[in-house]
Amino acid sequence: MKVSYRREMDHNYLVIRQEEFQDGYQVGMVVKNKIPGFLECRLSFIDRCGDFYYEITSRQSLRLLLERKRLSGPGLCSFLEELLRAVQSCGEYLLDSGGILLDPDYIYLDPDGEKAYFCCFPFGETDTGKALLELAEYFLERLDRQDQDAVTLGYEFYRMAGQEHFSLEELLVKWKEEREGGGCREEIPETPVPGGEIPLPAGPASREEGASTVFLKQAPQRGLVLRSENPAYGDMQITGESFLVGKKKDAVDGWLKARGISRIHGKISLEEGEYYLTDLNSTNGTFLNGGRLEVNEKARIRQGDQVGFADVKYVVDLSGELHYNKSDTEQVWKKGAKKDDI
Repeated sequence: MKVSYRREMDHNYLVIRQEEFQDGYQVGMVVKNKIPGFLECRLSFIDRCGDFYYEITSRQSLRLLLERKRLSGPGLCSFLEELLRAVQSCGEYLLDSGGILLDPDYIYLDPDGEKAYFCCFPFGETDTGKALLELAEYFLERLDRQDQDAVTLGYEFYRMAGQEHFSLEELLVKWKEEREGGGCREEIPETPVPGGEIPLPAGPASREEGASTVFLKQAPQRGLVLRSENPAYGDMQITGESFLVGKKKDAVDGWLKARGISRIHGKISLEEGEYYLTDLNSTNGTFLNGGRLEVNEKARIRQGDQVGFADVKYVVDLSGELHYNKSDTEQVWKKGAKKDDI
């Protein structure tokens, strides 16, 4: 598949191109109907190709949302139930469930309710069994190891995904039937989880707050610091390999409470010693030196570059540590403290 991302006015789209396009029943059903559980879709023709535009405005991919948090038992249960409902919607609209893309990059969630929306591509040639097993393996790596329900359910889902001679709907129905009555709480199987131990989630050493910006901070280190051009917003020190910025406090590393900031707005990542800025489907844009990035576009950032999240601007400093203003009111999130203490 040829995948790209587009922004048109206030809408963002995941675009999948089909070469040598031919119209048909499946295409008509996906494009002309608002199917429960699926991203809305429209079709655009270019020469002999068909571009399928999937509406992803204000939503984030499953892969992104699981970058910094672990799956709980109830969370995984909810996801599988929504996948089952989407598969059943395929039956109601006479669609081939093999067109459901199970790659975490193409599954989108609402950052507030975390309701899952799936992408139904009429020309999908996915090996559903293989894709489901890969999804189960992906979940195993991101389970909350301290949540017994999560570990039990994750292993159970992996076991069932590896079974042959079941359609996607049959497997999910069987899973639901086995879960009914017992909820999500069972004994953890003695058989070890494939792939070995699931790592514990790494928690931040501290959380510091100044003005209208909150950022997570490990031990002091040299690295990238975003120095604010507006005294109303504090500087941010970027730690780790992935640092999310946005206004949804419990979903980002750098909380930026400002007008025009999306819930999960942008990301700074460290890859092979270089820093990159990525727009994460924001409404009002992520900017590098005055130029607006496209949806999910990743651009390298260097010393002295100007980075903007909507109208909030920073200057990139790759040379030093974060400097503190003693006049600022700072609140430290110590290990074990509750969110309400912030």
